[in-house]
This record gives sequence, C-alpha cells and structure tokens, in this order.
Amino acid sequence: MRILVSGSSGMVGSALITALAYDGHQIIKLVRRAPNPDAKIPEFKWDPEHSAFDSRLLGNIDAAIHLGGVSIAGARWNAERKLLIRESRVRSTRLLSQALANLESPPKVFIVASAVGFYGDRGEEPLSEDSPRGEGFLADTAVRWEASADSAREAGIRVTHARFGLIMSRQGGLLARVRLPFLTALGGKLGNGRQWWPWISLPDVVSGLSYLIGNEDISGPVNFTSPTPVRNEEFTKLMSKTLSRPAWLHVPAAIIRLVFGEMGEETMLSSQRAYPEKLRAAGFEWQFESLEDVLHYELIASRVDRWGDTSRNQ
Repeated sequence: MRILVSGSSGMVGSALITALAYDGHQIIKLVRRAPNPDAKIPEFKWDPEHSAFDSRLLGNIDAAIHLGGVSIAGARWNAERKLLIRESRVRSTRLLSQALANLESPPKVFIVASAVGFYGDRGEEPLSEDSPRGEGFLADTAVRWEASADSAREAGIRVTHARFGLIMSRQGGLLARVRLPFLTALGGKLGNGRQWWPWISLPDVVSGLSYLIGNEDISGPVNFTSPTPVRNEEFTKLMSKTLSRPAWLHVPAAIIRLVFGEMGEETMLSSQRAYPEKLRAAGFEWQFESLEDVLHYELIASRVDRWGDTSRNQ
C-alpha cells in the first residue's frame, strides 16, 4: 500500500514508518521543513499554519495517518499555549482532511490521532468509545480535533480517531519524563494516587495503527489503551519495583495545582478508566497487557526490535 504519514519525526511516527516500511508498504512523509531530495522515504512539504499544501503532488495514496500536534505537557498552560495546543491539531487535521477529500482518487482510510482526554476526569466510571465527552480543556480540544476530519468523512473516506492513552516508551512521553526521578529515588504517587491511568505500549500503538489500516469494519473513535488500566499508585509501585528504587515521595494534589496549574490538574490528577472495546471486539491482540512487563521491556530489557512484533495482528 501507498501510505501518507504526517508527524513522522515524533515518537509514534518514527516507530510507525519503520514498521510499515518493514512490512513492504510505500511510505510518503509530510514535513514542514524543506524536503530532502536524497531521503530514502519520499518527502512532501506542507505548512498547516498557513493552510499551504498542494495535495495534487501526492498522486494516488491508499491510506493517510495524521499524528501532528504540539506536546500538551512540559509547562503550565497560559492562553497562548492552549491556543497553540488546540490549533496545531485542529488546523492541520482540517487542512489534510480537505486535501484528501479533494483528491481525484481519495484514500480508503484516514487515521487521525486523538486522546483519551476526550473523556475528561471521570473517576471510577468505566469508559468505552461510546462514552460521552467530558469537561475541560483537553476534552474540548479532542472534540474539535475529531470534528476537523469531517471533510474526509463526508467524502466517503473511512475515518478513525486513535484516542491514545499514556504511551509507555523510554523514547518519549510520560515514561521518559519520570524515569530519572524514579532512578534517583524521587518518584512517588501524585495526589491520592487513586486516579486511573489508561496506558499502552509503543509496540501496541504501532501494531494497532497497522491493524486499523487493514480492518475496514473499524471507524470512528478507537481507544488506544491496554485492556488493563492502572491507578497512579499502582504505576508508582511498579516503577519502584522495576528500577529497584524506593518511591517514598508523595506529591500532594495542592502542590501539583500550584506548580502546574490547569495542566497538572488535567494530565496528572484526572482519572480515565478507559477500555479498548473496539479493538478487543475486532480481535486485536496486545503484545503487552501487563504494565509490569512493558516497564521491564522499556527500562530494563535489551531491545533489538524497537517497534515490537507486529506479525500477530497482520
């Protein structure tokens, strides 16, 4: 298949194009810098901030995957940062959606990244793809993000929204940020530790996206989480066990709110007990259903294959 990928330089995108190329697919990368004419994988420039993209240069493509968007973590949110987070997702998705819809031969499937932040802070409530949206900035952003693919949907393209949970990889995201504090015995539970964290391994993200490309029965939102979400306190215990370090530090919710503000409230203290009902019903098989196993894989084990074994879901 000929597959278009945007956001290919990120943690997920890099692993994904490696796996897709290994499986024999022809990859096309959308980049915001000047394309490298000598690149092994063809590159095409686009500029979502200025709605600049000549999709006619792409030719025929069978599938498109959009993984763009600036990080939601790392700093307090002010009005400018929140606008950047939202618009980096909405504007780029809308532009690509419209471009794909206008192609003479549109792709069969358009996979767009989204997030479990769609559900907001839901406490103990089990969440599936049929659960209603929640409240808060991340929920508002996810709703607009997913709606920005409507042009592709209206053109008859099968659109899926991969609602990512916390992706476990030492290459980036949560695990990369907390590894050093836990190694130096400065890790610990956040708030009361009772909040549910829906997690997923990077290998399962990659094989899950590949699975969506080939499964014509799956459309709409898809929770990209393991079947076994854990509470923050369990995550803390397993990190301590895996790294053989004490995790005595407890960061009270009040301190998190004081230091990180709204960002800390929504990314560290919110509870989303999300389950991947669509993937489970479709017969998808996870490489990692145990958080302890994936922590050992990412933090301890010697890894030759960076994206994992995707063959079981082909």
